[in-house]
Amino acid sequence: MGKLAVKKLAYFISILFTFLILILSIIANYSGTIDPNDNISAAYFTFSSPIFVLINLILLLYWAIRWRYWFIIPLLGLLSLNNYITSMYQLYSSTKYSSDSKLTLVTYNVHSFGNEVTGYSAKEFAKLMNKDDVDVICLQEYIGNGDFTINDIFDTFSKFYPYSYISTSPSLAIYSKYPISDGQSIPFKQSNNGAVWADIDVKGMKVRVISVHMQTTSFDRLRSKMAKAEEANNSDEKQNILEQYYSNSLNNNIRKRANQAKQIAELVNTTNTPVLLCGDFNDIPNSYTYNTLKGYLKDGFKSAGKGFAHTYKGLYNTMRIDYIFYADAFSPIRYETIPFDMSDHNPVLMEVGF
Repeated sequence: MGKLAVKKLAYFISILFTFLILILSIIANYSGTIDPNDNISAAYFTFSSPIFVLINLILLLYWAIRWRYWFIIPLLGLLSLNNYITSMYQLYSSTKYSSDSKLTLVTYNVHSFGNEVTGYSAKEFAKLMNKDDVDVICLQEYIGNGDFTINDIFDTFSKFYPYSYISTSPSLAIYSKYPISDGQSIPFKQSNNGAVWADIDVKGMKVRVISVHMQTTSFDRLRSKMAKAEEANNSDEKQNILEQYYSNSLNNNIRKRANQAKQIAELVNTTNTPVLLCGDFNDIPNSYTYNTLKGYLKDGFKSAGKGFAHTYKGLYNTMRIDYIFYADAFSPIRYETIPFDMSDHNPVLMEVGF
């Protein structure tokens, strides 16, 4: 085969590959609407969304440099992934709100407050929230230890937030500067995770705040097991751990999150008061969990965010798994991720008007 024939073959293959990525990108975009209980493969296509974004960007650059009209194909691929892209990155926020009726909410997976014995970080965080005029704080993995107990945590936050709804199972808490008239804890079946909600009276308006901690991905447990196998220099054990994780833990957790999301979506849909839904979803934007929980609500970051929206510190700060969604009764003002070194997550803040 001559050089010209090889070049033509390579050119033809590159075109086919470009079209293949477009098809896979479209599938990844729509996979988030498919229940993992019906098709677990759909969830993996959704997880691949950031990979397809990267490949489309490379292909777009490749065809643009070669000055070939095939650049339109990866451009279409990026457009098909627009929901995911805009859920992760916003160029600017143009929201404006002039009324004095505002509410600022923060959600934070505190990861047992870093298991710090002195509680210094927790005390500093409570002071920071009060200084920034945060009205409501939703905390996940709300767990103390032998030195800095649940009572110590309560004393720390109640200095600034006199009203609270606290659940020990699941380990979640809502602290508020406004009165709480009602609340409920919702444990998830066959899980240590769950949700809580509280009805808060804000300047004469009743607001239902729902805080969730969806089924874990078990990435931290996987990394711990892999690290031990690495120390023992046991390659067979590492392979076995990965196979067990992907065939059992990961698939089961994906399905659990889907069922949990449907349970919370039903709560949102049957709530007659304006809803703010927040928490650690343990899933990426445009996933089935994300789409089911969002329902008729709006993603605060897409409305009032700016820049790159990562909330989880693992995987090189590339994942957004903590969210705040809001009902139409609210007007988005501000949405941001707050850097704070106490957990493997960052706090997420949203300010709304009403």
